[in-house]
Order: sequence, then C-alpha cells, then structure tokens
Amino acid sequence: MTSIRRPAIAGLTLAAVLVAGGCSGDSKTDTKGASPAGDTTVSAAPPATTAPASASEELTQAYAKFSDTPVKFELASAAGIAGTGAIDAKTKSSEMTTDLASAGSMVTRQIGKDLYVKTEGQVGDAIGATAGKWMHIDVSQVPDSSPISIKNTDPANTAKLITTASEVTKTGDHTFKGTLDMTKSATANATMLKALGAKAKAVPFTAETDAEGRLTKLSMALESIAPGAGEMTATYSNWGEPVNVAKPAAGEVVEMPAKFRKAMGA
Repeated sequence: MTSIRRPAIAGLTLAAVLVAGGCSGDSKTDTKGASPAGDTTVSAAPPATTAPASASEELTQAYAKFSDTPVKFELASAAGIAGTGAIDAKTKSSEMTTDLASAGSMVTRQIGKDLYVKTEGQVGDAIGATAGKWMHIDVSQVPDSSPISIKNTDPANTAKLITTASEVTKTGDHTFKGTLDMTKSATANATMLKALGAKAKAVPFTAETDAEGRLTKLSMALESIAPGAGEMTATYSNWGEPVNVAKPAAGEVVEMPAKFRKAMGA
C-alpha cells in the first residue's frame, strides 16, 4: 500500500505545482463524457493594459489571461504522469483528469463550492477511495497544500510562479526561455522542495505564446533537478470556449471518506 500511495500523491503534487496548474491544456473528456477541467479560484493579477517592457513581463501578462478566459489544457511528462482538463475561473467550473500510469487515475470536478473526486485503479484502493463513486467535499475544507486543492490545479498559480523567473529571454517572436524558482510557489510541497535542495531554485523552462499573447505551451526540464524525470510539458488551447462540467448524479455521490481526506491532506 505504501509503495503505491507515496508515488501517487507525490506525482499529483508535482504535476499540480509545476503545471498548475496545474500546468496541463486539452479537449479530452472523462468516462462520463463531461468537458475536462482542473479546479479553480483565481487570484491572478489583473490583465495588463500597457505593452510589456521586457520578456519576463510579457510572459506574466500571458499568464494573467487565465483569470478571465476559459481554457483547456494537457499535461505530459516522461515520468508517466499525464493530465487533461479545462477551467473557467469566472464561473468556478473545472475538471481535471490525472493519469498515474499503472497506479490508476484520478478525476476532480469543481462546480462552484462543490468538489468531486473519483479514482480508478490501485491509487484509489491504497488511499481509501470509495470505489465507483464520486467523493464530495466543500472546497473550503481542502487546504492549499492538498493535491486536490483548487489552488494546486488553478493555472493562475503558474502566473505567480512565472514572476519568479530569472534570465528570461526571447528566442523568437513568441518563444521564451529562462529558469523558475519553485521555492517561491505558494503551493509547493515542502517535503519535495527539501529533497530537491538548491536545484528547485533554477528549473529551466521554455514557453510559447500565440499572436494574441496567450500562453500555448510551457515546458520544464525536470531532468535537471531529478534524474530520470525528463521533461514536463503543458499545452493550452481552445481559449474562450465555454467550459461545461456535469454534476454527478446523486446516486453516484458519497461524502469523501475520512481515510481519503487524510491521504489528500484535507
């Protein structure tokens, strides 16, 4: 059980912190056919009204667009963690599916103040999930440090992280590179950061924007801080398209079990 639980939770946290993120942008649907998404509650800076003065400011403005524009996203990593989702910060509607490879998968849906989580495979069995059910919890009961926290899957958090970027340069009209300081992320996992040490302060990244200055791709070279981790890439698409998240049927919902809440830090 322990061998499954630890990597599952660590994987979710890493994906959420780096992608916030989650880093992740796409158009997949889960087994119930709802539009994908991550959680939400956005606190990004207001949209800029003046032209950016630097490459770093240009990226910050690109991320700020998450605060008022629906977007879909997709996450992929060499470590086997993958995610898909969509988010509308204004309506507090979102869904995110995290694929943990052989350990199973986890889906989170937020509709207003209600958060629903469903797992499949070994990960759910190991951390006390109710098989075949959507587990409900009020978002106010989920701390920021939890892998299922709305802040961990809110793309606006990456906007804050990008403001810590160093050595940001433009490599083309809409391409950038630099390093990120993960230790300054409000949702970073303390245990993970301690294990990474000084390397967490300089994670190489590249980014791309579209003609309207919206983020379309973000890649982080995790190999530089964790051998074997490879690269984590998030792509963002369908900017402005409505996000429709289906509320699970009453018969498919149970209140989140205490064991699962504890495993998720809630």
